[in-house]
Amino acid sequence: MKRCATFTLLLGLATGGLPANEAALPPGLGSFVFQDPKANPEKPVTVWYYRPETWAPSQRVLFVMPGMERDAERYRQAWLPPAREHQVLLLVPEFSKQHYPSAAYQRGGVSRQTDESQWTFALIEKLFDHVRAATGLERTNYLIYGHSGGGQFVHRLVQFMPHARFERAVAANPGYYTMPTFEKNFPYGFKESPMTDERVRRAFSRPLIILLGDQDTDPDAANLNRSAEAMAQGRHRFERGQHFYAAAKRLAAERAMPCQWQMKVVPGVGHSNAGMTAEAAKILFAPRPTAPRPPGGMRVEAH
Repeated sequence: MKRCATFTLLLGLATGGLPANEAALPPGLGSFVFQDPKANPEKPVTVWYYRPETWAPSQRVLFVMPGMERDAERYRQAWLPPAREHQVLLLVPEFSKQHYPSAAYQRGGVSRQTDESQWTFALIEKLFDHVRAATGLERTNYLIYGHSGGGQFVHRLVQFMPHARFERAVAANPGYYTMPTFEKNFPYGFKESPMTDERVRRAFSRPLIILLGDQDTDPDAANLNRSAEAMAQGRHRFERGQHFYAAAKRLAAERAMPCQWQMKVVPGVGHSNAGMTAEAAKILFAPRPTAPRPPGGMRVEAH
C-alpha cells in the first residue's frame, strides 16, 4: 500500500540535528515544505518525494527539476518506475511561479548577484543537507536531472556552481542556454555575470550530459524563447543543444581546458519529459567507470 504524507520541515531543525528515522521522511509518496530562514523565509518550496520501502541511507538521492509549468507532482509520477527499479530517493522541488519567476528558477537567481547563498541553485545544496539530516543519509553527493526549464536550471547550476555536490547532472531539452562565451551578456553568455575562468575550468571538469530529443525541432513551439539572442543559438531546441555543446568543446580547446561534458541524442523523441526519462535513467544510474588496475593491483576509481 502506498502511503502519502505531507508535512513541513524547517532548515533550522535540520542543522540542529533532526532524528534520523522514518518519521522524518516516511516511506512511500509524500510531500513537505522546505524553507531556509536565511535565503527564502517567505518563499517556501514544496518538495514532492518518493521513498522506496526498502530504500536505505546508503543508497542514492535523485533531484528532478520540472519544466516551465513547475508541475512537480507530474514529474514525480513519470520518474516513479526508475526510482523503484534503482531504489533511489526521489525529490522533486516545486519552485512556484509566484515566488520563483524565470530569473529565479531557470536562471538560478544569478544575474550579477555574487552571493551564492542567495542563488536558487544554493537551495538544492541546502535541501540536500536537510534530507541527509532527516534520513541519516550516508552519501555525500546526489544525482540531478532537469527537463526543459528544469534543463535550463541544471546546465546553469553546473556552470555557476561547479563545486556543488552532484555526482551526475543531466539537462534534457533546454529551451535556450547560457553559452560558454564571455562575449554575450547573461543569461545568453557569461558577460556581466559572476563567471570566471577558474569557474569555467571547474565546470568543464564536472559530469554534465546534454540530452536531446531529435524530434524536438518545432520552431514555433509554445514557450520557446524567440529573442534575437536565443534565435542566434538555433531555430529550435534540438539545434540549440548541439550549438551549445559545440561551443563548449570549442572554448575548452581554445583555452586548453579538459572538458568532461557529453551530449546524447534520443531518437524519435520530441519535447517530452516522459520520453526522455528512460534514457536519462540509464545515464544517471550507470555504474561509475573504473580506471585500469595499476601495477600492484590497486584499483583507482575514476571521478
